[in-house]
Amino acid sequence: MQPGPLADLLRDCIAAGDFTRILDAYAPGAELDASLPGARVKRRGPDAIARVLSGCFQGTGSVVEWTPTAGDGGVAAWVERAGDAGAVRQRHYLHVRDGLIARHWIYAARPRTAEPDPPQAGEAAERLFSQLGTVAERTTLASGGWSGNRIDRLVLDDGRALIAKRIVPGTDWLGRVTHDRGREALLLEDGSFDRFPAVVDHAVVAAERDGEAWWIVTRDVSAELLDEATPLTREQNRFVLSAAASMWEEFWDDAPAVAASQRDRLSISALSVAERERDGLDLLPKQFDAAWDAFAEAVDADVADAVLDLLGQPERLARALEERGVTLCHGDLRDENMGLGDGTLVLLDWGLATRGHPAVELAWYLVHDVWRIAATHDEVVADYRAALGERDDPLALELGLISGLLQYGWIFGHSAVVHTDPREREWAREELDWWVPRVRRALDEWR
Repeated sequence: MQPGPLADLLRDCIAAGDFTRILDAYAPGAELDASLPGARVKRRGPDAIARVLSGCFQGTGSVVEWTPTAGDGGVAAWVERAGDAGAVRQRHYLHVRDGLIARHWIYAARPRTAEPDPPQAGEAAERLFSQLGTVAERTTLASGGWSGNRIDRLVLDDGRALIAKRIVPGTDWLGRVTHDRGREALLLEDGSFDRFPAVVDHAVVAAERDGEAWWIVTRDVSAELLDEATPLTREQNRFVLSAAASMWEEFWDDAPAVAASQRDRLSISALSVAERERDGLDLLPKQFDAAWDAFAEAVDADVADAVLDLLGQPERLARALEERGVTLCHGDLRDENMGLGDGTLVLLDWGLATRGHPAVELAWYLVHDVWRIAATHDEVVADYRAALGERDDPLALELGLISGLLQYGWIFGHSAVVHTDPREREWAREELDWWVPRVRRALDEWR
């Protein structure tokens, strides 16, 4: 059977809550790896796999989302089913060989149906908004009702457009990993944003406590943000790194205490996080177990073993980096959070701001954005070193590049081994072709 009809069969079984019809679609030795609420479940053989699927989708229900992408080698699909037992949302990957499902991965995710009503803007929000001006228009753009978060767009009567975010510390997995108490608001409260060089625009204009939550208001800089596809020129890349370096210089050896620790920042994709978030429904922690297994499958053992060892004890790398210098890093320097203003670098979303070494920031920037920069990996590294000037530290650079695989190796592994899109697999292999020998060299330098 071809991947497309196999996907249709899986959907029909999910809707019916009956998986007897799909038994013959699995190879006799088919493997299932399912990260579900409460447990990671690994099974082999059609009958065992069907029992797991039946436990996920009990009774009948309505499939409210089904978005399969079928290729020659398999199927990737989002599915959400609403039924009497509640809503279930999952991400599936199926590898198909000789017309049968050979490997099947499932990751639980947060349902999009039956979400709680968004939190209302209370007295704290109204007080904050009134201090900014008269609100002529307010629109709710997004709401994470499960977490209590909300995003509104405000238009004041003088024409200024603002974005108001309600954030509840500790309700998202990244905040829990990095011990976030409302970091973005606290950077405003403690005066850190006032110290920023003029070339870096944080866009934050106000913040207000709302019980255990915060309201944070930024200028609406959407017109300045990078789009999804336009490449960055080499000159623009140099500007980004130069602007970031001016911030790093300002805070060198004087990073604010409210920023995340280097250790916590290096831990965000650790297997310990997957375990702590086992009962949750956030997709990324659900992927870590299988993705790091895939990394070990895709990468030479000497590098894979060293990276996984450091992942289990990130304080080793964190301490080594801190010995080379500590400053304020954005923590999530990548295209989605960046804009190019009139001679300024706009940087949004400071929730992962970190007391760390900028070489870790470089690694994060590389793994996310080198694809859209008109420069090679090595050229981006050279631009970073030039931007640092006298702060350039060869050993710190090596340590930072090692951190690249701690932070993102799981994505490379998952895309190279689990993903069914040939383009995604090719991208991951090309990235690993640069990162693995480069990290091997860095490990040798450190040792």
